[in-house]
Amino acid sequence: MNHLYLLLASAPVNESTSSYNPVSQSGPGFLGFVFTALLVIAGIFLIRDMVRRVRRVRYTSEAEARQERLVTRGQNRPLEEPTTEVDPKTREN
Repeated sequence: MNHLYLLLASAPVNESTSSYNPVSQSGPGFLGFVFTALLVIAGIFLIRDMVRRVRRVRYTSEAEARQERLVTRGQNRPLEEPTTEVDPKTREN
């Protein structure tokens, strides 16, 4: 096994693979950061809009159910006719 290590240690090194090129070894850079930031911001706005729409649908269905309960409760009550005429503008007899 020691012979293998000696052989690898004495092998010539290829200069093209060992040289460090900072341009090819760097990350996505500023442009990648900008695109990632834009995607995150767009995702935040989409999630807020979705939550707002779901909340609106839920409140609408609750209001419709409440209205339906009031209508059915109102149908069970007898209607009372006023005995005297009332002026609708002044609410006086």
